[in-house]
Amino acid sequence: MLRTADTLLAALDPLPHPHRLRRLALTVPDLAERGTLTAVLDDLDGRGAYERRLAALAALAGRQEHFLAARLADPDPVVAGYALRGARTLPLPDAAIETAYEDASAATRDRIARFLWAGDRPGLTERLVTRLRAQGDVTEAARLLPGCSGPFVTTALPGLAHAVTSPVRLARRHPGPFLDQAERDLAERPPGVERTDWWQRHAGALAVVTATHPERVLTLLERHGPGTLPDCLRRSAAALVAADAERFVRWLVAPERDHPRYEPHLPSGAFRALVRADPPSLPLLGRHWLRSAPHLTALVKAVPPGRRAAFLDEVTAADEPGRAPLGDLALLPRERRWAEVRGSLAEPDAEQMFWLDLLDTRAHGPFDEARPHLLAALDRPDAGDRAAVWPLLVACAGRDGGRAAVAEVLELMTRRLRNERDPVRADALGALAGLNPARFAAEDIGPLDRILLDALGARDASAATRDALRRLAAGLLVAHGTGEGAQPALPQWALHALERITGHMGDRDFGPLHRTLRRGQEHRLFEVLRPWLEAAHEKADHRLLFAFTTALGRRAHRMSALQRMLEDALGTADDEEFRTAVRLWLEPPATRDERVARVLEREPSAAALPPVLEALAARRTDLLDTLLGDRPPYGRFLPPGADRPLPGPRHGDRLLPRQQEAVVRVARAVVTDASRPLPERAAALHAVAGLPAGHRLALDQLGAPDVLLAEAALAALPRAGRPAEVLGTLLGHAGGDRARVAVYAAGHAARSVAPSELARQLEDVLLRQPGAKVTSRKEAVRLAARLLPAPRAAALLAAAYRIPDQHPDVRAAVVASAVPLVGAPDLRAVLDDASRGLPRVQRALLMPNPWHLAAEHRPRYARLVAEVCSTTDPEVREEALDRLAAWAPYAPEAATVLGRTVTDLDVRVGWREAARALGSLAISGAPHPVGGAAPGSLFHDTIADLLTAVRRAEYDARPDRDRPASQRLRWLLLRLPHRVDPGTVPVLEAVADQLADEPSVAEHRAGLLRSLILPDQELGVLRARLSALADALRGRPGLACRTAEYLERQVAGATPPDPAAVLAAARHTAAADGVPGGLLAVALVAAQGRRLGWPEEWRVLLRELRRHEDGDVRAAALEAVVHYE
Repeated sequence: MLRTADTLLAALDPLPHPHRLRRLALTVPDLAERGTLTAVLDDLDGRGAYERRLAALAALAGRQEHFLAARLADPDPVVAGYALRGARTLPLPDAAIETAYEDASAATRDRIARFLWAGDRPGLTERLVTRLRAQGDVTEAARLLPGCSGPFVTTALPGLAHAVTSPVRLARRHPGPFLDQAERDLAERPPGVERTDWWQRHAGALAVVTATHPERVLTLLERHGPGTLPDCLRRSAAALVAADAERFVRWLVAPERDHPRYEPHLPSGAFRALVRADPPSLPLLGRHWLRSAPHLTALVKAVPPGRRAAFLDEVTAADEPGRAPLGDLALLPRERRWAEVRGSLAEPDAEQMFWLDLLDTRAHGPFDEARPHLLAALDRPDAGDRAAVWPLLVACAGRDGGRAAVAEVLELMTRRLRNERDPVRADALGALAGLNPARFAAEDIGPLDRILLDALGARDASAATRDALRRLAAGLLVAHGTGEGAQPALPQWALHALERITGHMGDRDFGPLHRTLRRGQEHRLFEVLRPWLEAAHEKADHRLLFAFTTALGRRAHRMSALQRMLEDALGTADDEEFRTAVRLWLEPPATRDERVARVLEREPSAAALPPVLEALAARRTDLLDTLLGDRPPYGRFLPPGADRPLPGPRHGDRLLPRQQEAVVRVARAVVTDASRPLPERAAALHAVAGLPAGHRLALDQLGAPDVLLAEAALAALPRAGRPAEVLGTLLGHAGGDRARVAVYAAGHAARSVAPSELARQLEDVLLRQPGAKVTSRKEAVRLAARLLPAPRAAALLAAAYRIPDQHPDVRAAVVASAVPLVGAPDLRAVLDDASRGLPRVQRALLMPNPWHLAAEHRPRYARLVAEVCSTTDPEVREEALDRLAAWAPYAPEAATVLGRTVTDLDVRVGWREAARALGSLAISGAPHPVGGAAPGSLFHDTIADLLTAVRRAEYDARPDRDRPASQRLRWLLLRLPHRVDPGTVPVLEAVADQLADEPSVAEHRAGLLRSLILPDQELGVLRARLSALADALRGRPGLACRTAEYLERQVAGATPPDPAAVLAAARHTAAADGVPGGLLAVALVAAQGRRLGWPEEWRVLLRELRRHEDGDVRAAALEAVVHYE
């Protein structure tokens, strides 16, 4: 009868690990009924780690609330885990959790935070958030927000958004407040890199809320969207389509969307959802992707075959009516595809196509019409050409040729491939393997066999050729061994083929059958293979069985007959096959416990095999003594005298204490054997470092003469479960030669140390160990900032910074680590001093972005960045001026240093960075006077000052300088974007107006006016902007010609939504704006006429321009070619 801890432990000792836990849970009610449970718990809790964990589990099973409440912050994560499980299911008081959180280590806070994220105790979580925020621990406060109530998060999130480190978790728990904050954040960030960075960082969170709030995500895309969807959000595009397909398509095709040239296309599910929704703008999306074959192909593939022809007609109606893009021909219905091919071949310039493109076009037509050309191409002298032709021939025969065509191709292969070069043979067989297996029939066995034998017998047969044969045989086996109406002779040939290929490749390979077979087909295929499997078993050849089992993956777990064959293989397999059979037979988790015992009954030395040892350590710990006992199970897999393998550290805590001691004894023998290689000794130490006895072994090796072993011991110490003890030991090495390893390991140990104790030990390193290495002090600074409460961390960092003659790298680490603590009074003087400090300290001050700080701290930090702009170090000054662009909106008075740097010609360093910052501020959307280019703005005033200096013509053609004001003005103007969106139009217009009276920048002004011209603008806007540009070009024929060339390239990229408006605008500017207007009209006609396939009305205007009164216009019009010879 189990009344004491000793009798309980004795009863549990012989049981496997799962049964041990189950038996303990079933014993607890009996102990409680007898009144001995409390005594047993106290007794177990006073012993080692194994017994304490049993006590915690017993307390959970026995609902011992007081016992569990006292162990919520236990340093043993398993004990604390059981206590937190009790907090979920038992009425543990909030006060107990608050007490545990008070001086808890970072690891304990992580566990409690995960418990609070469930949202079961919102009141407790909100109290903790309020208290942490008042203390300045905003990062920790933000981390707990998912466990709070919705109204609380709505109120608290604006002040904590900058400190949120897991937006996915917050979005999952509180999608509404998250989206509200997303709208605020995106509206605050300027377009470009800053906004794109936000989308990338929050892509996972947006993917989560897309499932529940797709309309709001669409609104974010429309208002503040990135150039392209981040990967996570792209995978959720189907939800956006389901919410409002029309809005999503309109966003995709929006001209202002700065999408990359090679934008990844949407998932196939999103395309199918788009086609099902059938929004009115779907053809517009096709036109948008008309020049991107992968995108258009994916879209057309989602359209039902019967609708594809009509859809492509809609897509190409404004581009090239009646002609589908060639890359989509294979997706069209057969008759339409043949018509497209015949139409393409009938065009006058068809014969001018590259021979392979022309042959590809023919191969999409009827087989009888393409056959002569394809056969002729097989006679080309270049082997690379022939290798390209074979796939076209095979695809053409398989697509439309029928059985006769496939048989003809196979017969041709038997004649041609025998003496071909291997690259040609490999491509031909690869195409054959890709053919639909239903195209083959029993009468093809003869040609297939000849092709197989010829390919395998070739002297130059490559792995690619053999792999193609394997895929062909496996495909026929699967298709005709499992399908209805299959050809029974083909699976037999396929099995013979695989057997022959095995002689060349070494292993049979069926490919990933678990992905290619439909549900249940594995049983039908097994019945086809069963005679072969049984025949092979009679000959003790298990390769086919192993290959088939491997290919089936988890499907093999439920096939009892196949599992019996694997067990039978254990009796006849050689050593290598036995290892494979054991691995495959132990894969099913439901029967693994029972099967591993049977393996050991058959062969005790199999305990040394990795899959067996893994099963013993994870579950069947009762059998582990077979390996760890005084008499090792020497045999087939553990030769006499060989080292016993050690269980991995993953399951070390499941072993009994005596088993742990045995493992450490084996490891100690290896570690202390100086004759063994050092990596082997270090690996043995690592394997047992997490065990209590392994901790002693690691301590013993700290003074080892071998550096590798001593450093391995240092690295292993944090895993021993005594972090407070080992942290002092590790930090004691902070001033020694092994500081780089010790301090890194200390970082791991510090996460499990209470902040009060951690602060004391870090103070020793930072304040009381003058000999500590710089690397050690820097790591101590980072640990303090990351793991200590904010007030304590700020005080310690400030004290470390103020030490006289403190190393600049340590001060830089303090400044870089101070970002989460920037509101602490102790650090204000530190940051002020850093802004005037050494360059490396100043550079650390420049690292944060405004979004890393709370809104109330940004103005002061912006002034610090502006202070750094006055440094004498040229590199830091340039970096500070560049970084000031992000900070200027929060301290407008600090931004004036940018203008002064650009306009003060005596300042020779940093003006380029300042000009770049001014350009980004002008288009950032920041309020006046920081943003924009209106009169009184920072950008406008800078240009005005530069224009004044330009007119003074200072330093004209000097040996050391040449009109610096003009150079700076041109550099500043080049910082403005040349891609127009609604936010940049007012800036470009204002700057162009400001430059009107300065002829030296006429070309830059013309470039600004040109960038405002887009082919998708309304007729009135387009005519006005063309006239404005023509007026700026009057009297400047050379500039007019260059501008027209640039305009042609600018407008050539997209088909306009209303080509008639562009044509009317071109005709108007040609008639009303003189020579410049004529040149601009030529540019529009040349770009858009070519884009639209030169309709008649565009050719009419081109002919008129070729008869223009001005010779330059006539010459430019003659350069536009409607059709090349």
